[in-house]
Amino acid sequence: MNSTPVPAPRRRQIWPWIVGLFLAPVVAVGALVASVIHLNSDAARLRDRILAASGGGWHARVQLNVSPIIVGAVRSGLSFVHDLPDEARQALRAVRSASVGVYEQDAGAATARPGDFWRAADENMLRHGWTRVVGVVDGRDTVLIYLPDGSAQAKPSRICLAVCNDRHLVVVSASIRPDALVNLAQSEMARHGRIRL
Repeated sequence: MNSTPVPAPRRRQIWPWIVGLFLAPVVAVGALVASVIHLNSDAARLRDRILAASGGGWHARVQLNVSPIIVGAVRSGLSFVHDLPDEARQALRAVRSASVGVYEQDAGAATARPGDFWRAADENMLRHGWTRVVGVVDGRDTVLIYLPDGSAQAKPSRICLAVCNDRHLVVVSASIRPDALVNLAQSEMARHGRIRL
């Protein structure tokens, strides 16, 4: 009687698993670093519009995106620090996440008037659902603060702001808890004797 030969069981190759185990942490760390060193879309949109409208020659000095997980980890870590000022703890309670960019313009680059990039920033942010609530120009210093449309219902609230002086620009987009921010402002004003609580 002829028996059909039984094929030998295929040996599983283990090397793809080993390579995958070594590459997974590298890819995860790379993704984390990329997410931390880039601005979120709101801050990047405001930055791009201001830089385009205010001439060339800008260079990034700092770009940092801090997620809610990182803010929570910092908050937890600082809970063990006993001599941290109350103001710092209140500020940390107010912030949920933040994206910050600091830029500097070359000394030889031509600068635009503040009103030029103010209008460009307003138009761009309005198209993306943001309304300017504060705008101040004092000489070469400009401060623009935007809130999302319908921000009265948003909890936690988001805020986007830009501060620009002669050759420096700071752009911030943050998710905040308004109640904690109000408490911080009230305690600071009371501490300096401006209001009584």
